[in-house]
Amino acid sequence: MTDAFFEGETMEGRRRTPRPARALAGVACLLSLACSGPRAGAPPTAERFDSASVAAEVTAAVWAFHAADTARDAEAVIGLLWPEYEMLVDGQRTTFDEVAAGSRAFMADLARFHTTWTDLRVLPLSAELAVSSFLFRDSIVSSAGEVIQSRGPTTFVWQRRNGAWRVRFGDADHYPIPQGSGVR
Repeated sequence: MTDAFFEGETMEGRRRTPRPARALAGVACLLSLACSGPRAGAPPTAERFDSASVAAEVTAAVWAFHAADTARDAEAVIGLLWPEYEMLVDGQRTTFDEVAAGSRAFMADLARFHTTWTDLRVLPLSAELAVSSFLFRDSIVSSAGEVIQSRGPTTFVWQRRNGAWRVRFGDADHYPIPQGSGVR
C-alpha cells in the first residue's frame, strides 16, 4: 500500500521512513557539513594560501623560463617542464618528449633569437597551482639566414611539487609578422 507520504510497505509489513522526513534529514546533514569546520560555508577542500607569495614565486619562474629561452638553453627550458607536460601550439597538441626534442633541434639551429614578453599576469589558484599568461614578440634568425618574426599569447599552468615550480601545461599561438609591415 502506498500514498503520497510513504513509499510503501516492506515484505514484513513494516513501513519505511516517510519521504518528507528523509528529505529533511538529508538537508539537515548537508547544513551541518556546510556549517562545520574552520570556515563556515567554505567547501571542504578549500585551503588558505598566501596568493602574493605564489604570484611572486611563479613570476620568478616565468622570468627564469624567459632567460633560458633567450639564452637558447634548451636543457634549462626542458628543466622547467614536468615530465607529463603537454602543450597546445598553434592548435596542435604536443607532448613533453616532442617539446624536448623540438627545443633541442630548434635552439641548435638558431643564429639569433630575441623575444620580449609583456603584459605578464599570474593567477594563483592554490598553494600548488597557478596560471601565467603573457604576450610575446619573437625575432628569429636561423642558421640558414631565414628571418622569422611572430607575436601572440602564451599561457602556462604551473604546478609546485616538493617546492619546485614547473610548467604542467602550455598554450601558445604564433601570428606571423610580415617583414616591413610595421606591425608591433
